[in-house]
Amino acid sequence: MITHLARSLFLVFLSQLACPAFAEIVPESAGHGLVSFGGYQTKQTKSLADLPQPVVARLTGHLKNRLGETQYAHLKFARAQLLEADFKNEHVKVPAYILQFDFELPGTPKVIFPAEIWLRSDASVLREINLPAYASSPDKQVFHAFKEFIPLIAKRGFLEKNMAYIIEHDEDSGLIKKGMFERDMTIRLEYNEKFDALIWTFIKTLSDDSFTAEMKSIVVNAHTGRIIRTKKSHTLR
Repeated sequence: MITHLARSLFLVFLSQLACPAFAEIVPESAGHGLVSFGGYQTKQTKSLADLPQPVVARLTGHLKNRLGETQYAHLKFARAQLLEADFKNEHVKVPAYILQFDFELPGTPKVIFPAEIWLRSDASVLREINLPAYASSPDKQVFHAFKEFIPLIAKRGFLEKNMAYIIEHDEDSGLIKKGMFERDMTIRLEYNEKFDALIWTFIKTLSDDSFTAEMKSIVVNAHTGRIIRTKKSHTLR
């Protein structure tokens, strides 16, 4: 079972302007989720020097091939988990190495996206990094911050007030934005494997009677600005 212990919190303030302007996001703490597997011992390191050189070399080559030199330069190693076992069978779903990175996205507010890749003992990829294949998709070099979509979602009932927000990483490595004074809006930044793209998901609580909640969500491609889907859903408390 995968459990995630660490979280990152960020604070951003909206101005008093009629058309909100967002200040820079200032990190208060940093961290990535700890992935654990029952029955397997792991150790952690914050230095790539603790990994076998051939593993680092193959990983570096793979990331540069997938991301391209430009986007690879925005990737900063955070930490790695090493499982004390040797998994050479390609059908085994438990990784030998879990490597986590901070990926800096352009624009304001500044967003640091937590990226992760799982490797087998020979450094072949077991689970691909949760970032687009920038090298083969030049159009994805463009990234739109969530503030650019405020007018778009406002037309669909997602109105924002001037307020402070907390942004935190959740257990799925997405980015969440929650209102401190009005708790009916959430914004998540996630990697979508189907579209091989980063997506913004705007979620608004329409009603909540403590037993059931009605939600409306809008999913927007962060590269093209196109709405992928809009839907309503109900959840039980």
